[in-house]
Amino acid sequence: MKKLKQIVSFLGLKKKVEDIEVLDLEIDSRKIKEGSAFLALKGTRTNGLKYMRSAQEAGAAAILYQEKNPPSDEDLEGVTIPVIKIPKDKKIGLLASWFYDNPSNKIGLIGITGTNGKSTITQLIAQWLSFGMDTKCAVLGTLGFGFLPDLQKSSNTTLDAVTLQKTLYQMVHQGAHYAALEVSSIGAVEGRIDGCTFSAAGYTNLTRDHLDYHKTMENYAEAKLNFLKRVPPKRIVLNVDNEQGIKYSEELHGCVAYSCKSDFFSSTNSLLFNRYVWIKSATYKAHSIVIEIESSYGSGKCEIGLLGGFNVENFACALTVLLNLGFPLDKLLATASKLKPIKGRMECFTAEHKPHIVVDYAHTPDGVEQVLRGVREHHPDGEIWCVLGCGGDRDKGKRPIMAIKASVFADHAVFTSDNPRTEDPKAILDDMQNGVIAEAHNFICIEDREKAIKYAFEHATEKDCIVIAGKGHEDYQIFKDKTIHFSDREIACNLLGVKCD
Repeated sequence: MKKLKQIVSFLGLKKKVEDIEVLDLEIDSRKIKEGSAFLALKGTRTNGLKYMRSAQEAGAAAILYQEKNPPSDEDLEGVTIPVIKIPKDKKIGLLASWFYDNPSNKIGLIGITGTNGKSTITQLIAQWLSFGMDTKCAVLGTLGFGFLPDLQKSSNTTLDAVTLQKTLYQMVHQGAHYAALEVSSIGAVEGRIDGCTFSAAGYTNLTRDHLDYHKTMENYAEAKLNFLKRVPPKRIVLNVDNEQGIKYSEELHGCVAYSCKSDFFSSTNSLLFNRYVWIKSATYKAHSIVIEIESSYGSGKCEIGLLGGFNVENFACALTVLLNLGFPLDKLLATASKLKPIKGRMECFTAEHKPHIVVDYAHTPDGVEQVLRGVREHHPDGEIWCVLGCGGDRDKGKRPIMAIKASVFADHAVFTSDNPRTEDPKAILDDMQNGVIAEAHNFICIEDREKAIKYAFEHATEKDCIVIAGKGHEDYQIFKDKTIHFSDREIACNLLGVKCD
């Protein structure tokens, strides 16, 4: 809670206003309550200036607008509450952080970035701290925000700057010691993490994604680097099994490395790091992985109930972050068995005498390859089926690449719809099959996603594994004229005759 005079002073203005109390900040006029300040911001779809009168009618104490987006006379018509300019040198995130008493200074904020793995790693960290180390940890990301297992839905991977600061403020008052935050490249570029103080950060990988937004891989890499530069280097954890991780380490001296490669110690890269975690070996069982660890923090072994080689990498990142924060290796390994699969992330569903079904959010070429490689490790005796679609209104260049990955790393591929959005689903399928039609013969196109899943299930044997990729935890499907309820997880459970939690 702040006085309006304090807000004006923070913004560096000399505007005279009444000494009234402002209870909170809102960027959505529909959420305004008595005493709120409405931030009338310009978004990609609409301009908050259109809703100034609505905010006033809902009880707003004041309206704030950005200098680069001034209201017109028409916008101001009928508005009688104070209307205050936010100067162009004042970032919304910094304003929100100040208003909510700089909550990230009162909590251990852990930011995880990378193309793949963010959701799993943040949830593993929250699980590990909350259920293994008796340390209350919140999580914020694609799967929602709050405390496990009860998360509120989020519209973006990284919340907008105002909601993020308000949420962190609430988490502090709910007793959280830490919060694990997914930091998307788009969120970083758009200023959603402005005003945040990070206690630690982890970087996973950089593969093709979001080029419809960033345009080039160089811009994409720069966006992630700019986030990492917000964190003290000694608190940064880097995956050095990929070229970009090595590049970051050369610029951010003093980072901690993690590696899952067998030749880590024989490579010159290992000489760059005084602190490291090395996954010495990983043994794949039907529903778990036995991991042997060597590190500058000690060595040991544990068994985790996760699937796939990429989850070994996710585990390594979460482990290294927590070790770097001072949690002891022996206790972390002793409690690693408490870690559970993440909803819609390499989530396995089984029933006797029926094929295994794995639901995963993989929606990038690298993600599809990693998931299919992962299930192959756990199912060496059966065939792998992949049901895969590509999202509409997104990077078209990755569609044929994703199709190639499915046809190469699965025995059978079924191309189908994902979220077509405003595009024709058939046109998306054409883009996919054009990437493989000259070389591959192990695919079929079935536009209806439920029919595609059922086709794979009806043709698979009990030794086989079906990967349903792309939507993971999502329980909807977006078309040009409607959004319908649709859950890969529910369909998988119905086909197997098991309960869907």
